[in-house]
Amino acid sequence: MLTFCRNPGRVLSREQLIEQAFGGLIASVERSVDVHISRIRQKIEPDPKDRSMIKTVRLGGYLFTPAVEQI
Repeated sequence: MLTFCRNPGRVLSREQLIEQAFGGLIASVERSVDVHISRIRQKIEPDPKDRSMIKTVRLGGYLFTPAVEQI
């Protein structure tokens, strides 16, 4: 979630999310990112059927759409 908040409005690939989450220290399976995204969506999406906060970009990755205020 922190990676999305640091990169609002930017499409992040699975590889980028793995690098940010694990720092390249462990070998992770790309599909595990999908599981983590699904769990985040369950917690933050107002309507689980309408994925409005984290969008899937085909062949690109994921896009966090809400506005994020920098502090």
